[in-house]
Amino acid sequence: MGLKQFVADFFDLQSKGNGYEAPQWGDTRPTGVSIELDEGTLKDMYHSNGIARKLVSKPADDMTRNGWHIVIPDDEEKQAAYQKALDDLHLTTELAMEFTYARLFGDGYASIGLQEQPVTGNGQPVNPKNIKSVAFVHAFGPENVEDYQINDDPTSLQYGKEASITVQPTQSGEYGASVPSKVTIDKSRYFHQTFGRLEGDDYGNSIINTCYDPLKILDSAQYSIGKIFYELTLKVFKSNDVADMSDEERLKLMHAMSAAMTTEGVATISSEEDLTKIGTPLAGVSDIIDFAWQALAASSNIPKSVLTGQEAGTLTGAQYDVINYYDQIKSQQQNELKPQLMQIVRYLMYASDIADGYEDPDSLSWDIEFNPLWDSDDETNSKVLLNNVQAATSAISAGIMDPDEAKTMLAGQKGAIKSALKDSLDTSTKDDIKHYQSILDKIHSGK
Repeated sequence: MGLKQFVADFFDLQSKGNGYEAPQWGDTRPTGVSIELDEGTLKDMYHSNGIARKLVSKPADDMTRNGWHIVIPDDEEKQAAYQKALDDLHLTTELAMEFTYARLFGDGYASIGLQEQPVTGNGQPVNPKNIKSVAFVHAFGPENVEDYQINDDPTSLQYGKEASITVQPTQSGEYGASVPSKVTIDKSRYFHQTFGRLEGDDYGNSIINTCYDPLKILDSAQYSIGKIFYELTLKVFKSNDVADMSDEERLKLMHAMSAAMTTEGVATISSEEDLTKIGTPLAGVSDIIDFAWQALAASSNIPKSVLTGQEAGTLTGAQYDVINYYDQIKSQQQNELKPQLMQIVRYLMYASDIADGYEDPDSLSWDIEFNPLWDSDDETNSKVLLNNVQAATSAISAGIMDPDEAKTMLAGQKGAIKSALKDSLDTSTKDDIKHYQSILDKIHSGK
């Protein structure tokens, strides 16, 4: 019976070699041909590979973790009522899952549950005057989505927009109940977030597919480092008696010496015997690991410091890559997340059972504001404050602006003279007011 090798480590076995030939990196796939992992494999990698999980969930979590608030300057009571209704939907969790599904599978969805009178079918467009309340927002993946209708006519005003999707539930969630039939959902009753989809593609593309090669490199690096740690030092015992030992006696000797050779182990040997320790050279290993992380960061558009663990909420002024990352997240909030929030708020305003009843959203002055994603550290804030004050003082001395204009300019530096960013619900403390007043007094005095 011949030898049969069994390898069960990590997600890519070919790059580890089979023991009889060198790893065939060039044979992984032809250059320029994409890889598309099936949904089961993507799900397994999300569950079992921590780095792949972070690639998927980190941006989605960052977009939603600090929340948002509705602003109605002319009516604080309505603002509070709509904010409560918005919070009751637990959107930070559901919309984070929608964007997570989009990055994991290429497509993520969220259904909007409305209480209507009279009741309208899910396949029918929403009639704003029928809405009583917004009952829920549920995120779901593409596994049960069978079909969707999209306008692919580039001459149409509705180009690229969907009309509906068809969903086939697999279970009712109740014991003994029959499986629900197919459900067609009109576009006005769900959100669809796609990732990496181009014209002609039936579905979006997973970030894991995009970053598969860098993930494989980093995975191989982890595997190799594990082997290095396992064989970090090798003890060599030289004795003339070893040559006369049987295989069983040699194994017994090796096991006995391995058990005794701890960090405080003592070996007793004759003057004709020798025991040496051979260490594994580690020079250059850190450079290789840095390359693997840099390749992954470049492919995922997530900085290495964010992937490996950045202190939450605090940045120094020199961390431009991390600041750019959060600027990217802020842009996604405005372009992708905010339209969904605006639609939900519009439904809340249409609802007869919320706040003062039916309200035309276009008749109110309102907006959605996101809470700050991050705050710079105290040292950076101090430098920014000093630069702003010096600039204002120079402008006053040169006659470019008067003290009142300088006061307005400093007031417009949102967060620049604060040690911590706050949302619109926060108020300045007495110490804050005293601190700001001292700054303005210096500006007025020109010192």
